Amino acid sequence: MKAGTILVVEDDESLRRVMQMQLEKAGHKTTVAGDVPQALEILQQERQDVVITDLNLPGASGLDLLKKIRTEYACTVTIIITAYGTVAAAVDAMKAGAYDYLTKPVHPYQLKARVSRALENQRLVEDMQKLPQQH
Repeated sequence: MKAGTILVVEDDESLRRVMQMQLEKAGHKTTVAGDVPQALEILQQERQDVVITDLNLPGASGLDLLKKIRTEYACTVTIIITAYGTVAAAVDAMKAGAYDYLTKPVHPYQLKARVSRALENQRLVEDMQKLPQQH
């Protein structure tokens, strides 16, 4: 498994810290933010492989952050998490470009597995882009 740089955007400080510790224990460099403006500031400073964001944040939503990431940080994969999981919300997140969608409470194994899969998918896409064009 490739270690990655992960940004966790969660307004609940205790959950944010738990996810950070779980991801760091798995070998990832993890940064945290409590809201969208703080997350965007981090994204401007350092490339993130994966952003894990709560859907319901104070001010701008996780969906707003997802749309911004898709336009300005196209190589960054976004995973949406929420305590209020509905089929409609999941469909909206996936249509907006989320890589995956998880409902709270997120089990540590599930979190690590989804991040690993996202990083592996990202690596494969990058490898495909490096291949010479066949005509």
